[in-house]
Amino acid sequence: MPTPKIDLATKSDEANTSAVVLVWFAADADNKGASGPKYLGGRSKEIDELAHRLTSSHHFAGKKNELSVLRFYGFAGWPCVMLVGAGSSEKFSADVARQLGASVFKCQKKEKLESASVRIDSLLAGVPPQEQPYYLQAFCEGYWLASYEYVFTKPASKEAFYPKKLDLLGAKNSPLKEVVDRGQAIAEAINFARSLGDKPPNILNPAGMATLVTQMAKGRKLKVTVLGQSQMEREKMGALLGVAQGSDFEPKLIQIEYRGGKKGDKPVALLGKGVTFDSGGISIKPAAGMDDMKFDMMGAGTVAGVMQAIADLEIPLNVTGFIGAVENMPSGKAQRPADVVVSSSGKTIEITNTDAEGRLVLADVITYAQKQKPQAMIDVATLTGAVIVALGNAATGIMGNSAALISRIKTAASYTGEKVWELPLFDEYEEDLKTPYADIRNAGNREAGSSKGGIFIKFFVDKSIPWVHCDIAGTANNKSDLNYNPPKGASGAMIRCLTHLLETWQPLQDQKK
Repeated sequence: MPTPKIDLATKSDEANTSAVVLVWFAADADNKGASGPKYLGGRSKEIDELAHRLTSSHHFAGKKNELSVLRFYGFAGWPCVMLVGAGSSEKFSADVARQLGASVFKCQKKEKLESASVRIDSLLAGVPPQEQPYYLQAFCEGYWLASYEYVFTKPASKEAFYPKKLDLLGAKNSPLKEVVDRGQAIAEAINFARSLGDKPPNILNPAGMATLVTQMAKGRKLKVTVLGQSQMEREKMGALLGVAQGSDFEPKLIQIEYRGGKKGDKPVALLGKGVTFDSGGISIKPAAGMDDMKFDMMGAGTVAGVMQAIADLEIPLNVTGFIGAVENMPSGKAQRPADVVVSSSGKTIEITNTDAEGRLVLADVITYAQKQKPQAMIDVATLTGAVIVALGNAATGIMGNSAALISRIKTAASYTGEKVWELPLFDEYEEDLKTPYADIRNAGNREAGSSKGGIFIKFFVDKSIPWVHCDIAGTANNKSDLNYNPPKGASGAMIRCLTHLLETWQPLQDQKK
């Protein structure tokens, strides 16, 4: 599957591609006298004539992601015009621009348009000048994100058509080249994470994940270290190893180091749950929908994607990613409900539900990461079905011990078009995780299930380290409400958000909430 190019072009390059792309906005709802779509870019005789025809024909209204292709229209030398609707100009945002980029790619593919040229003045005319670079970056991200297609075990048809390029008219000889490159780096990181999640679990087992992450790091300023079972046994990772013991696949702990900051500066630690398949173990899941449990490693996919992005963007910060890669299977050697394991922290855990396994993996990964004395920790995990009950597929649940870090993640999410929602870690929730048989049990009753998962993880976090937990169970896969996501498969949730957070990183003042 070829990756299409996005090039900067000038006015003199017009009519060198298969079609011109024009962005139109819907008529304002409160302007009763208006009819037809609005064009905010530069006016011309051809634009005025086209606007008149659209108004009189009621052919195209400019609704968000509305598309229409006028073949053989003969617009200013182009044989084809692609009309793209952006919706209300008052509600236009960077994420709408991202969706427009996806719409353009999909239209090119459907209409078999090898190349196209978008007039960026039609896209950016109503955007404040200081925000225009990011809107254009978002548009490019959407274009490349929409180009993602899973072809690992189902190669594309030889007859399949793929667009080759998109020109940005009016952008040449401007500082926007860096903007396009940034959009590509982020989109490629997300698509890499998607490619991990979409692979079948017999291929993306823990060793397979370690291999692919190691391959990703080659040629980048990333150092990967992989711990096997014997090394984890020496680290006394009883919680993680307990999850893995029912599987024939050996677990792996994957450490990815990026040193873009000053020597000696404490790193920010990213931790990912990498359960490459989650059957639930002895507490086995229902058969319906169990195939989606190959996506239970998308916390790890997010961490790997962020590490790729920050390396390609060369951000000036030290960051270390930690991935606990295991498979959770039932077998004669699998752990049982009522087992008690000893985590690498020395704290004991009663296993009351083997399907609450991700928090066990993270317990030992957190303890291992804390040996580096990070300045902050963020873990990402498809942790609970309860977060889907609470927030649906619209938002990632976040919780933690640092008000400052939570606030920054909210800001980064808003900027990058991701949605997050803070959930509480009330002391009352701790009562349900108490047990007479160990320091803590891994699952309580169903009430506030997502927060109780966070409470369990918090039990292993050093109180002096700012920490936030991101539960992406609802946003990690099958999130087709946004057209730049695949209709089915991994989404790459939180990569844009966390990459922006790390790019704009400042030392935290508060240590806990």
